[in-house]
Amino acid sequence: MINLTAGQYFLQVARFKSIRLAAERLHVSPSAISRQIVKLEHEFGGQLLERRAEGVELTEAGRVLVEHLAVVFNRIEVAKGDIADLHDLKAGTVSIATVEGITDPFLSAHITGFRARHPGVEFRVRIRGRERVLEAVEQHLSQIGFVYDHYTHEGIETVGQWRQPLLALTPPKHPLADGRRLRLGDLAQEPYVMPDSGFGIHHLLNRAFAKIGVTPRPIVVADQFHFLIRHAIRNNALVYLPLQAVMREVTLGQLVPLNLDCSDFEHRFIYAVVRRGQHRSPACEAFIASILSVFSEGETSDAKLLARLRADQA
Repeated sequence: MINLTAGQYFLQVARFKSIRLAAERLHVSPSAISRQIVKLEHEFGGQLLERRAEGVELTEAGRVLVEHLAVVFNRIEVAKGDIADLHDLKAGTVSIATVEGITDPFLSAHITGFRARHPGVEFRVRIRGRERVLEAVEQHLSQIGFVYDHYTHEGIETVGQWRQPLLALTPPKHPLADGRRLRLGDLAQEPYVMPDSGFGIHHLLNRAFAKIGVTPRPIVVADQFHFLIRHAIRNNALVYLPLQAVMREVTLGQLVPLNLDCSDFEHRFIYAVVRRGQHRSPACEAFIASILSVFSEGETSDAKLLARLRADQA
């Protein structure tokens, strides 16, 4: 492998056609340059310079090497600039794998805000079920992951969490959307839609109903929240999702959270996760810090919104 110092010395000798002048330019001794050039000639298996009384001349092999070294050192300078841009957040890529529940509007809006401050940073987002998100982070396909519910994985660590209770929601015209206090058994016979088995919600619902000895049958099972939400609204049915997954519909009054008392639904979180020990780019570190700064604010605003919505139903 070529020594970059030797290459730099050789380019200066070729430029000045003199080992002495190159040494003065580089503030090293002529003998140091001569030793490096001898190493290059040994590495490339041929003479690179013809030494003359008035200086040096490049051999044909020397001229070929100069052309290639010029390209190499130009790319190195470009790389230095690119790396400086990364540290200044003028460039960079942030790769994210996430469950669907916080993609829109929360994640989309936060990416938009981050790029307004750092327009040179690009984002790549994978939307998957929880296990696929963890897999993407583990296999270096994504730098950051967002998953619901507790997980155990020795190669992945949590860097932040946001409490996200599971809600039972219906269109406001549903008979149970009148603010009355409900238990899960009260919902057992109601038509509902649910995510498929790739989502933690699916398993949580089945466990919660099994505890009260009920096996309800969903009218639709699907792998996309948007479809489930629209289907629930169209059919005046129940849908079980966290607030962030239905924020738009709740804000527009298309869905309302029922006043459900179910402890199994209360202690759910969305976790921001990374691969343990991974090297993260400056853009990735900045985005993690930015998004975690609003996690606690999100919990507070979610709680206030739910309290107001339930008060409106009373």
